[in-house]
Amino acid sequence: MFDKKIEIIDDIQTIKLIGDLDVYSEDEFKSFIDEEIDPNKDVRIDLKELDYLDSTGLGMFMNIYKMVNENGKAIKIINAKDNIQKLFKITDLTDLFDME
Repeated sequence: MFDKKIEIIDDIQTIKLIGDLDVYSEDEFKSFIDEEIDPNKDVRIDLKELDYLDSTGLGMFMNIYKMVNENGKAIKIINAKDNIQKLFKITDLTDLFDME
């Protein structure tokens, strides 16, 4: 199961991801990125309710990063569970993403 929500307050888009972001949810999340995320606003990704992330999901994070970075906007990841934080660390993505 995968779900996503977006909340926009001022110039910050908060994306809440729920469930499993993997190869099976790739098309749904890619459409969401293309249709819902404004590359001209900062992005905050809340992973409090994300239970699982695979390499396909990491690729989707990279797509968001490239999109907002090209427009001089910031991206921050918040509330990542230990298993997801570990995945970002072993792939050296903590160098790209501001995580708290």
